[in-house]
Amino acid sequence: MRSYINVKEIEETIDFVNLAITYKSIDAKSREDMLKVCEEGKFNINNLTSNIQIHSDIVNKVEESNIGQKIEGDALITNLKDVPLLIFTADCVPIAIIDKKNKAIGVAHAGWRGTFDKIAQKTIESMQKSYNTNAEDVVCVIGPSIGPCCYEVSEELVEKFNTILTNNDEKFYIIKEGKYYLDLWKINEYILRSSNVKNENIINLNLCTSCNGHEFHSYRVHEKTPKRIGMILQIN
Repeated sequence: MRSYINVKEIEETIDFVNLAITYKSIDAKSREDMLKVCEEGKFNINNLTSNIQIHSDIVNKVEESNIGQKIEGDALITNLKDVPLLIFTADCVPIAIIDKKNKAIGVAHAGWRGTFDKIAQKTIESMQKSYNTNAEDVVCVIGPSIGPCCYEVSEELVEKFNTILTNNDEKFYIIKEGKYYLDLWKINEYILRSSNVKNENIINLNLCTSCNGHEFHSYRVHEKTPKRIGMILQIN
C-alpha cells in the first residue's frame, strides 16, 4: 500500500506547495512513520510543526520563532518555506487552505465542534490578517473524513447545527431508518463559500474514512484507534 496521496493527484496547478495525506500504512503520530513520509515526499521533517489538538477553534501562526513548538489549537498557518504543517485526523475533517497569490497556507482540523465553531472560516480570517489573503484566491482541499453515509449523530446535534445554518437551503444531514447522519463535508463547504472561497476552488476528495477503513484510520471503525491520518502541507 502507498504511504500517501500527494498534491499532484489532487490539483496539478498548485505547484508551489507539497500536500500529502497519509494512508493506513502510516501512523501520523509516529515519528518513524513521518520520517518515511517526509523523505519520500520531500518535506523538511526538522521543521515539521503540529498542534496539541483539543477540538477548538484556535488558529496558531507559525513563524521562525516557534517552528516545531506544540501548543494547543486545531489550525495552523504560515508563509514560511520548508515548514510543513501537520494535522491529525481519524474521521474528523482535514482542510488544506492554499493562498496561490500570496503564497501562504493553512491547515484545519474540523470535527463537529471545530466545524460548528467555523474553524475553516477563522483560519482564512487569520490568513487575511497575517498575509493579506483574499479568499477568492484560495484553494481548499477537504481530505478523507467520515461522510454523511456513516456519521450517525443525535437529533440534538443536528438541531444544534440548525442555529448556524438557518439561511442555508442545502440539506446538511440525511435520515435513514429514523437515524440522523450529519454531513460535515457539506457544512464545511458552505462555511468556505460563506468566507468567499469560490465553489470551483473547493476540492472535496469525497473519501469516507468509515467506508474506506481498509485505506484510512477511522476512530469509529477501528475501535477508537489512537493512530491517525496525517495531512501535511508545505510551501516549497
